Amino acid sequence: MESFGTRLRRYRSERQWSLSDLSARTHYSPGHLSKVENDLRTPTRELAASCDAALGARGALLAAQGADRTVDATGGEGRPAEPAHAAASPDEAALPALPATLSDGAATPVVAALTTVLDGLRATAQSAGPGAVLESAAAQVRALRGMAANARAPEAEPLLSLAGRYAEFIAWMCQEADDERSALGWARTTASFARHVGSPDIEANALMRRSLLALYCDDGAATVELASAAAGFTASPATRIRALLRLAQGHALSGDDLRCRRALDDAYNLLSGPAAGSVAPPLHGSPPGPAVRPVHDRGALAFTSGNAHYGTRHVADPIAMARGWCLQVLGHHDEALCLLGAEAQRIPAHAHRARARFEVRVALAALGANDVDRACATLRDLLRVAPGLDSATLRTDLRGCVRALSRHRRQPAVAELLPALSRQASRRTAA
Repeated sequence: MESFGTRLRRYRSERQWSLSDLSARTHYSPGHLSKVENDLRTPTRELAASCDAALGARGALLAAQGADRTVDATGGEGRPAEPAHAAASPDEAALPALPATLSDGAATPVVAALTTVLDGLRATAQSAGPGAVLESAAAQVRALRGMAANARAPEAEPLLSLAGRYAEFIAWMCQEADDERSALGWARTTASFARHVGSPDIEANALMRRSLLALYCDDGAATVELASAAAGFTASPATRIRALLRLAQGHALSGDDLRCRRALDDAYNLLSGPAAGSVAPPLHGSPPGPAVRPVHDRGALAFTSGNAHYGTRHVADPIAMARGWCLQVLGHHDEALCLLGAEAQRIPAHAHRARARFEVRVALAALGANDVDRACATLRDLLRVAPGLDSATLRTDLRGCVRALSRHRRQPAVAELLPALSRQASRRTAA
C-alpha cells in the first residue's frame, strides 16, 4: 500500500505541478511538502485536506492520511489524559428514582415548570462550564423518574419524555467535560427513555449525540453510521434534517465530497418541501463574497419537535453553517471562510459556547486560506471567553489552530498569541 507521501507525489506529478505550484495553492512551504512526500514528516489532516482539494483527489489523499490518530497541541501524537471531572452516574440501573409523588392531573404543570428549568440550565451552559449544570440536571432526571413511577400511565409519558431530553443535555455536557464514558452512558439512558415512551425524536437525538462524539474523535465512518441510523427514524423533519447535516459532516470527515453534497441536498430539500424549482446551492464552486448568502432565515429554521428543542437554538441557518463546516474540512477554505464568517456573526452575543465553537471554525478556515491576521483576531476574541466555558470540543479545534499557527510562529502577532492559545488548547477539565 502506497504511503501518503508517495500518493501525494503521484497526484502532483499527474498535474505536472512543481512543489512551488502546490505550495502556492495550499500555503504550505515547498520544503515542508517535500518532507511529506519523502515520508520524513507526518502529514496533518489539515494538510491532507488542502492538498486533496487543490489536486482534485476526491478524498484519496484524506483516505491515505488516515484520520485515526489523535494529535496533541504541540503536534506530537498521543491520547488525551483521562478527564479529571467525574459526571453523575449514567447507568439507568444505577440512577435511583427519587421518592417523588405526584397529584392526579399534576403532570402538565410539573412538565412545564421543569422544562423551564431545563431551558435555564441550557442558558447557563452557554456561559459557564459543565460543572455548573451537571448535578442539577441529573437530579431532575431522578425526580422525573420518581414521579413517573408513581403516576398513572397517561401522565407518566410526558415526565419520561422530559427525562429523556434532560439525559440528552447531560450527555452533551459530559462530552464538553471531556468525559466520553459518561457521555456515552447518558446517550444510552436517553435512548432507554425514548423507547419507554416511543419517541423517535428522542431516540434519534441519542444517536446524534453518539455521532458527535465520533466526529470529535475524527472517526468519519462511525459518524456516518450513527447519523445514517438517526436519519432513518420516522422522526420530525427538524430531527431528520439535523441527522442529515451530521451525515454530511461524517462524509466530509471521510473525504467523500459527493456523498457530503448529497446529504446537504437532502437536508435542504426536506426543509424546502416539494416547492417547484427548489434547488440546493452547490457544496462548493460558488463565487465568494456577497453572492454567498444564507439560504434560510432564523424563522424558517425552528429546529423543534412539538415544544421540545433539540440541538443548537442559536445558529440562524444550521444548513449554511454545516455547509461551511464541510467546506473547511474538505479543504475549500476560501468559500468556507466566507460562509462560516457570515453565519458566526449571526449567533447572539450572549450565546458564548455556541459562538466560540463556530468562531474557532472561522479561525481554522482563515488559516487554511492563509489569512493569518483574521485568524489571530478571531482567536484573540475567542480566548476572552474560552476559559469560562471549559469545553472539550472547543479545545479539540483550538489544538488544530495551534498546529496551523505554528507554521507562522515568526510573525509577531502569532508569536504573541501562541503561548496563551497553547495553554487553553491543552487545558483539562477541572475536578
